[in-house]
Amino acid sequence: MDTKKVLRAAGKITAVIVGAVLLLCAGLSVNNAVRLHIEAPLTKPLGSIAEADGHRISIYSEGEGEHTLVFLQGGGVPCPILEARSLYSRLSDKYRIAVIERPGYGYSEECDELIPLEQELELERKALSQLGIDGPYILVPHSASGIEALLWAGKYPDEVEAIAGLDMSLPDYYKELYDLDEMRAEAGKSHFVYEVQYAFMRKLGIARFYDIGSILDSFKTGSLTEDDKAVYKAVAYKIYFNRTMLEGMLTIPEDIDAVESVVLPDIPMLMFISDGTQLGMKSSDDWISLQNDFAAAHGAQTVQLDCGHSMQNIEYVRISEIMTDFIEKLDAEGR
Repeated sequence: MDTKKVLRAAGKITAVIVGAVLLLCAGLSVNNAVRLHIEAPLTKPLGSIAEADGHRISIYSEGEGEHTLVFLQGGGVPCPILEARSLYSRLSDKYRIAVIERPGYGYSEECDELIPLEQELELERKALSQLGIDGPYILVPHSASGIEALLWAGKYPDEVEAIAGLDMSLPDYYKELYDLDEMRAEAGKSHFVYEVQYAFMRKLGIARFYDIGSILDSFKTGSLTEDDKAVYKAVAYKIYFNRTMLEGMLTIPEDIDAVESVVLPDIPMLMFISDGTQLGMKSSDDWISLQNDFAAAHGAQTVQLDCGHSMQNIEYVRISEIMTDFIEKLDAEGR
């Protein structure tokens, strides 16, 4: 066998494959750029944009009332304003609603640097103040934002009158799920995987190959209109998967340290708990027990729901009714 011929043939095949891949990437990139241009009218901010320490933070507000409910969303949610709409739209006839979109999410600006939870909290507090949305607040955190609500209440107890958690995260959850010491050791190192994900998934518009409507309960069981869904998809295609979202996990050890450095004040708490099937723990009972143990330690009221993690888009009618009763009880007690 002529080795030189084999090598030449292999080289030609490799060149063809590389060329095909580059051509495909170029095609995907151009397609994504064109689609983003067409969808631009759908991605105009739904709320207000506040400037906080050089960062643009999106906050949506509606309704009026003596209480201000601040909705905090979890990780991986492309458009928090629309993700929470099914629930807050049932409450804004009685209360003022504010939905904060963390950096890199929804209409908030992406960041080049990592933003730990303490810094994120300060940005959001300044953004609320700039827009005249003053406390005290009833925080309504979903999922990963649970630890932010705890940090907020611990650092600024005068600003938080109550917490109504929607399957909210807790420090012990992350301790169960991750090796925080190992994550600390990796902090500051090059994160090549994230850079590759960012380059390929964001620039090439890979998110367009996901059927967003089939994986989000806000599309399947929530109360979003078809226009809402079109906007949601356009926002998702515009921001998925940006570096700020992808690297958000890297600050978890620092965030847990921050939360555990404060003392949670004696404030009313309402905790809605899912069936625990979508939280990545060894068993659903582990999640439910973790939630109930925390509630017992802090005198929180619990409501067990027979549904998955995206409860604000599944049991939003029931949740809104229970939240209203909870707030009316606060008023009756003069809290």
